Amino acid sequence: MNCRRQGGKTAMDHYPERTGIVSAMEKIVEWAIALMLGVMVVNIGVAVFSRYVLNHSFPWAEELGRYLMIWIGYLGASLAMKSDEHIGLTAIVSALPAKLRKWVVIASRIIVEVFLIVILVNSFKHLDTLSIQRSSAMEIPMVIPYFSVTVGSFLMAVEELIHIVQGVRKSAA
Repeated sequence: MNCRRQGGKTAMDHYPERTGIVSAMEKIVEWAIALMLGVMVVNIGVAVFSRYVLNHSFPWAEELGRYLMIWIGYLGASLAMKSDEHIGLTAIVSALPAKLRKWVVIASRIIVEVFLIVILVNSFKHLDTLSIQRSSAMEIPMVIPYFSVTVGSFLMAVEELIHIVQGVRKSAA
């Protein structure tokens, strides 16, 4: 979130400070990502050491790294949504008149919100089936890695909803 843009401002300088449940949720996500990243680094370090020094590989190490990376990606996407750092066609939107620009941004955010809700709803439908399947190496229920889609879409939908409400309030003022 310390990514600097033009004029020395971060993307978050445009948004009010978050409080309450949303702020707590974001802190939990940040800590979860840090913890998962730490576990992933240790996991990969141990796997490389055991494979090349001890000449023994752990079959679960690659699978654990893969699932941690998936979780980090989805949780990180929600933080990118918070700070408005996802890829966008800003050149086209910036060329629009100010009043139209505000409403185009709100409309695009609503489209993204609908898309995230569709992903969220559909991800719930698959969780029941995935609770039966097991991963090949660690033999954990496949619902654990796939639940990252559900959690990530929910968190992104919350962040996008906050942006929509803030955009409508700014436009109405």
